[in-house]
Amino acid sequence: MLSAHRLPVLSCAESEALEAVYLKQNPGSDWILMKRAAEGLARESLQFLNRKPEKILVLVGSGNNGADALLAAVLASSPKTKITAVFSSKTPSTTLAKKVWQLTNKKITKVTPHKLDSLNKINYCLIFDGLLGQGFRAPLRPEMKKIILASHSLKGLCVAVDLPSGVGDNSTGPAFKADLTISIGCLKRPLLEAKNSRNVGRIRVIDIGLPLGVSTDSCSTLSALDPIKKPRSANTEKRQQGRILIVGGSQSMPGAVIMNTAAALQAGGGLVTTCLPQSIRARAAVAYPEAMWNGLSTNTAGVILPPKNLSKLLKNKDVMLVGSGMSEKSSATIKKFIKSFSGDIILDADALRPEVVKNISGGGNYVLLPHAGEFLRLSGKNMSAETGRAFARKTKSVVVLKGPMTMITDGAHLIYVPFGGPILARGGSGDCLAGMIAAVVARRRTLKLSLLSTVECGVVWHARAADLLSQDEGEEAVRTTQLLSELSKALK
Repeated sequence: MLSAHRLPVLSCAESEALEAVYLKQNPGSDWILMKRAAEGLARESLQFLNRKPEKILVLVGSGNNGADALLAAVLASSPKTKITAVFSSKTPSTTLAKKVWQLTNKKITKVTPHKLDSLNKINYCLIFDGLLGQGFRAPLRPEMKKIILASHSLKGLCVAVDLPSGVGDNSTGPAFKADLTISIGCLKRPLLEAKNSRNVGRIRVIDIGLPLGVSTDSCSTLSALDPIKKPRSANTEKRQQGRILIVGGSQSMPGAVIMNTAAALQAGGGLVTTCLPQSIRARAAVAYPEAMWNGLSTNTAGVILPPKNLSKLLKNKDVMLVGSGMSEKSSATIKKFIKSFSGDIILDADALRPEVVKNISGGGNYVLLPHAGEFLRLSGKNMSAETGRAFARKTKSVVVLKGPMTMITDGAHLIYVPFGGPILARGGSGDCLAGMIAAVVARRRTLKLSLLSTVECGVVWHARAADLLSQDEGEEAVRTTQLLSELSKALK
């Protein structure tokens, strides 16, 4: 069974059925759930917008999805915000929708659907799509199809409530084009389908307290960070907070291993020892004196060579991170380090090569961190949930599939991480992630977590810090290592 801090991945039909059972067993809870949903929608939308909205447009369907959108718009507004609502129907179709329509009536300006085209010259701060929800079944009715097509010319940050209208279990298009989709209660499976990616935009998932059970596919919540939010034991000392060995770098690529080290230190590693070329040791030691720097000899290609005292170097280390910036000619060196180490091993970058991975022991203590190109190099297949899960089973390892929606799998379970985003699309993001994962994995026994849950904690922490950096500084004029300064804030 997966941890309770995760939400399941469900089809729309599955989610709708489970929600109906809960509401039948808990009469009167629908209003509580709607308020939670609206609060979550408003919060996530404002974080995405990152300023107070002056103009909000709401596309309102007749059911509860439209009511969610209306209520969210009001909660996201300030006293000076102008809210315009386009209703697809003259009357609400549910008791709850009727209640929300009455509550928000004096706070909005109503527009009929046939005037929607006249709104495309206005720049809205937020556009909420609440036309259709998880109950939608294809095909679209002609009048709804017309509204959705007209919405494509609207200007503003487009937020889909639960799913973009027109997207569902059996959707065939067209659909609302969202910049952000906020899935409610669970992660809806249609949002993950490639055919819908152009309409979905970024994905966030909000927990409203619906007990929808567990599944082998799930998505993380910020509760994944709870273990590292707890105060450290009063009797702890540095060796109990993770003894980390980082092996990486080359004369031509010194930066990655230094970012590994910076991230491991910032993420709480107790003792960090980094092996890198002797020629760059002095510069690294001045930059991060908290680490222990071990300068190694290099061959004519500038690749580090294993030291004669390798077994002594590896002794008493909890985790080893190897591969960053080592160059494509480093496989022989990497294999020697791996063969001699008995703790948890994290492979990244130049360690993610077939000649290396085929020799891993498969003892259940490996973590692989490939992006799409590295995964193709390793497996010969395009990266996906299915191929990633199969590769994790084959290698008996935990695999982090880095991408717009990062996935983590141990071969049995697969976890989606709905945080982070395009701000991470820059060099060094993976190097910081690798160092952070090393720091958390080194403490997994102290934290009493499985390897899968520990890796998840590191990935979520990294992604959450990226979200906070985006809110503080935007997504353009930032450097990758700035996210390390957000790690403390991410735990508050």
